[in-house]
Amino acid sequence: DIVSATPEGYRKTASAYDPQVFGVVSRKPALYLSDTTSPEDIPVISVGQVQVRVSSVNGSIKSGDFVTSSDIPGVGQRATDNGFVLGTADSDYSSNDPKKIGTILVTLHPHFAKLSNDITRNIWSTFNLGYTAALESPLGFVRYVIAGVITLFSFFFGFRFFAKSSNRGVEAIGRNPLASKAILLSVFINSVVTIAIMFFGVAIAYLILVL
Repeated sequence: DIVSATPEGYRKTASAYDPQVFGVVSRKPALYLSDTTSPEDIPVISVGQVQVRVSSVNGSIKSGDFVTSSDIPGVGQRATDNGFVLGTADSDYSSNDPKKIGTILVTLHPHFAKLSNDITRNIWSTFNLGYTAALESPLGFVRYVIAGVITLFSFFFGFRFFAKSSNRGVEAIGRNPLASKAILLSVFINSVVTIAIMFFGVAIAYLILVL
């Protein structure tokens, strides 16, 4: 089974792209790095090659594809979006039944993988990962709150700035209709500045969650 590392210990992954994915439970590891005298101790592998339980819930898996956790507890799936992955598939897996569980050889290397270049999708997946981490880690919660506050503040400040500049533009046109072109140009520039303010805030929030 695929497991994630939590403050309470290891547990089966139960969500796609689990940000705390750590490794795979192996009953027969090639090497123990610590003394395991208790029969209840279960080895967890985070580096090397190991058989991993997977499903085709996110499509067929080809050799070379990234494998990540899924909503099925302890079971992996093909990674197609930005997020944390378990490693790279070394063999293929395909099934018409997404509920069927199979096993493939995977080279473990848990890390964050960027698989999509869509900006909107990247921002959404990053905030989604931040939300998941916030539920499982105090530090993740703090980072998520800070990112949220910065985003809300940038939108609030941007809309307020735009509202004030628009009102001034309308009043100026009323006082001096002949200067309407210059005033409209000023309103347009203020609109661009407003968008820049909001984009800058979202960019900072994005970096806080990623770095």
